[in-house]
Amino acid sequence: MNPFLKYLILLCVDIYIFMHFGKIYGCIGLGVILVRLLNTLGYLRSPKVFRGAFSEGVAYLKDYQGPYHNPEAYKEALNLITTFKLKNFVVIGLFYDKPGEVPEDKLRCSIGIFRRNIGFPDPVSQEFENHCKDNNYYSVEFPMTSCIYSSWEYSNFFTMMIGIMKFYKVLNDSLKDPQVRKLYKIKENVDPKVTIELYSTESKMEFFVPIVNEDKFLVYKKEEKAKDE
Repeated sequence: MNPFLKYLILLCVDIYIFMHFGKIYGCIGLGVILVRLLNTLGYLRSPKVFRGAFSEGVAYLKDYQGPYHNPEAYKEALNLITTFKLKNFVVIGLFYDKPGEVPEDKLRCSIGIFRRNIGFPDPVSQEFENHCKDNNYYSVEFPMTSCIYSSWEYSNFFTMMIGIMKFYKVLNDSLKDPQVRKLYKIKENVDPKVTIELYSTESKMEFFVPIVNEDKFLVYKKEEKAKDE
């Protein structure tokens, strides 16, 4: 059920309570609804960071330069999954620069799809491979690696963006903590080189910040292609 439809139903129930059980019970119900709504929207919760691992797998990526979280880039990646009926693939984004430190039109990222190496996956079709080649997608094999990990549940683009902003704030605050840097073996004045956002389901995204084998995830090729041309 759409979460906002659920809150509309709860609001109708609360109006009934106001009318038949009095203002006190109605206000209590309204307060509960408001707290739950703010929590769903992301205002009353924050992502937490843990030590985790990014699973090895294969990605098909396309490089972009400019403002992060371009809806068209994500839509194009998602269309790969639906058009070619790809199993066990999810949308992935890799981000290499920090907004505010790099001009917005120079921000680099790679958006595409990713599949964990589990069991014996079905091979992708030649038609898919040809489509990727014709549309500037390239394939990359990622290794399993230790990461700073977090996750966020969202119900729409608005709550997704709230989670993204909150995660990067929590990450930056955590990296300023000597205990956290010691835990993850991150040297002073050294910041992670890449952040991965994995859209594991339609309502959950995961964040991975590699702290081992970081160079294996620095796969942005657009600048190399421009030099070759």
